[in-house]
Amino acid sequence: MRAFPAVVLYAAALLTLACSGDGEPAPTAALITPTPAAATSTLDRVVTIAAVGDVMLARDLVTLMDQHGALYPFERVAHLLRAADLTVANLETAFTERGVAADKLYTFRTPPRFAAGLAGAGIDVVSLGNNHTADFGPAGIEDTLAALDDVGIRYAGAGADEAAARQPTFVDVRGLRIAFLSYTDVLENTFAGPDTPGVAFAAEEAVAADVASARAQADVVVVLFHFGVEYTDAPQPDQQRLARGAIDAGALLVLGHHPHTLQGWERYRGGLIAYSLGNFVFDLDEEDLASLGPRAFQSAVLFVTLSDDEVLDVRAEPVVIDELENRPRPADPAEAAEIHERIDALNAIAGGP
Repeated sequence: MRAFPAVVLYAAALLTLACSGDGEPAPTAALITPTPAAATSTLDRVVTIAAVGDVMLARDLVTLMDQHGALYPFERVAHLLRAADLTVANLETAFTERGVAADKLYTFRTPPRFAAGLAGAGIDVVSLGNNHTADFGPAGIEDTLAALDDVGIRYAGAGADEAAARQPTFVDVRGLRIAFLSYTDVLENTFAGPDTPGVAFAAEEAVAADVASARAQADVVVVLFHFGVEYTDAPQPDQQRLARGAIDAGALLVLGHHPHTLQGWERYRGGLIAYSLGNFVFDLDEEDLASLGPRAFQSAVLFVTLSDDEVLDVRAEPVVIDELENRPRPADPAEAAEIHERIDALNAIAGGP
C-alpha cells in the first residue's frame, strides 16, 4: 500500500497518460467524470484505487514464471498498478500444490511461491469470491490464504467457514478506512457453509447486511462481484440487482468480473458500478485470438478517485493481453482508441456516463 502527496499522484497520472510501457506516446485516457478535486493540493481523505479484472496465473503462466520469475505476468503494466494509493484485482487461481481438482472443465492452480509476483507488482487486495478459489478443495483454500498472508496481500471472499468468507478486509490509507467485500453467484462452485470452507455466495440479503455492517466500521465500502454471463456485452438483470443493492446498502464502489470481457459502468445513487473489468492476466495466445476474438484480449486499469462520500473521478488506462507473451501490456495508440470507443459503447448499454 502506498501513500503519495497530491502533486505526485497528479503528476503520476499525467505521466501515465503521456507514455506507454514501451515509451511510446499514448492517447489521452477517457475521463468518464472529470473533476478538479482529483488534482487539488490536498489529498487528505481522498484515495485513488486502481482496479483490474481476472488475474489467472495457472497453466502456461506457471511455465513462464518458472523461466522468467514471479513478476513476469505484470512486468509491462506494473507501473500502472503502482500509480494508485491502492490496487485491487480478482485472483482467478488457487495458490496450492495440494488437493484434488474439482469435477469441472477448468481448474486453475499456481505454486504458492508465485504469490510474490502480486505483491511485487503493487497489488494490495485480491478478491477470492469467484469460481476458481475452491478448485482444489479445502487444502487449496487453506494454502491460498496462507500464501497471500505470507506476502502481505489482503483478501476477501473465501475462508474456513461462511462467516470468514463474508468477512470484509479493511485497509487504512490517506485518512480513510476502506472495507472490501467479495462474493460470487457462479454456481459451479464450493460455497462456504456454517462449518465448511469455501467462497462467499452473493445472496442479496446477506450482501446488504454485510455492506451495512462494514459501513458502520469504515468510511468507504467496496464490493467485488464475480457475476454475469461470459462473453456478453450487457450486464444481466441479476448483475444489476446485486450491484445496485450493494450501493443501496451503503457501498460507494462496485467492481465486477467473470464475463472475460469488458462491460460498461454506470453511476447509481452517487456510487459507481463497473460491471466487468474483463481479463487482465490470462494465458491467451494466437489460437485464442482466432477463436475468441479481440474482446477477450482488451482490458483496462480502472482508476477511481474517491472521498468518504463521493466518487470524484474515473478514468481508464487501456491494456491488451499480448498473444505472443501471454501477459498484459499498455495498449498502443490505435488499440487504446479502439478500447475507449468500446468502453463508450458499453457504458451506453449499461446506462453509464
